[in-house]
Amino acid sequence: MFVNAIRKATFEYPFAVWGLGLGFAGPLLVLTVPPVRKALGFVAPKAVPESYPLPKRARRATPGFED
Repeated sequence: MFVNAIRKATFEYPFAVWGLGLGFAGPLLVLTVPPVRKALGFVAPKAVPESYPLPKRARRATPGFED
């Protein structure tokens, strides 16, 4: 009975069925992808630097850009 209702809904309301399918797939993927990646030997890349290292000297004012 329930399978027939789902089959009917896929033809009459395909957007709702796809929405429910993707909605249930999200949390499922959150729980399954990290262990699979770890089992396959995935190594996370190095973190991107968030700032540029400043030189250890006095900063000179750039001529021509005065306000």
